[in-house]
Amino acid sequence: MENVTVIIERNSDGTFTAIPQQNHKIGFIGMGKTVEATIADLQNSYKEAKAMLPSLPEMAFEYKFDTASFLHYINGRLNLADLQTITGINRHQLSHYATGKSRPSAKTVQRIQDGIIRFSEELRRVCLI
Repeated sequence: MENVTVIIERNSDGTFTAIPQQNHKIGFIGMGKTVEATIADLQNSYKEAKAMLPSLPEMAFEYKFDTASFLHYINGRLNLADLQTITGINRHQLSHYATGKSRPSAKTVQRIQDGIIRFSEELRRVCLI
C-alpha cells in the first residue's frame, strides 16, 4: 500500500480541488463544491485510474488542507465559535479565512494548527466508561 499525500485547496470560485502528490503514469484529481464531494470525486477518479492502469498501486490518502478548506471541512463538526475557543482567533476573522476574504499569515496558520493539535490531544486522553 502506498501512502499518498493529497493537497486540498479552496479555489477562488469557492469550489475545492484535491491533488495527489504522487508520480505515476496516470494522474487523477478530485473536484467539488464541498470538501466531502471533492474527496469522493478523488476516490472515484482513483478507481477509474486503477481500472485503466491495473499496475497502479493500492493507495492510502493522507489529506493536507489549506486553511479555507479545513475550515469548510470542520464546519458541522465544530463551529467558528468552537474554533475561536480552541485557537484563540476571533471567529469573525476565521470566517474571513473560510470565505477567502482574507488569507492567514504563516504565523496564524501555525496558531490554528497548534490549537487543533492541542484539542485533538485532549480528546485522545478522554476515556468513556
